[in-house]
Amino acid sequence: MSAHDRWLANYHASSETAYCQNAACVNAEGISVYYESEYGQGWTTPEDCPQCGGELSFDRPDPPDDDEDAL
Repeated sequence: MSAHDRWLANYHASSETAYCQNAACVNAEGISVYYESEYGQGWTTPEDCPQCGGELSFDRPDPPDDDEDAL
């Protein structure tokens, strides 16, 4: 892909930290993923957590709520 084509597509690539949304996964601290975007669409490589296959997100998941029994 030429530089002009990348500019037209607004192509960007970077390394980001993504977090597995599965609360039981050992990747709670996040994993490094390769993020690419063009034409307003983005994707990561890998798309899913390599450890458990769970969904990856750039948002850190909320910690488990241990106070549910206190209600």
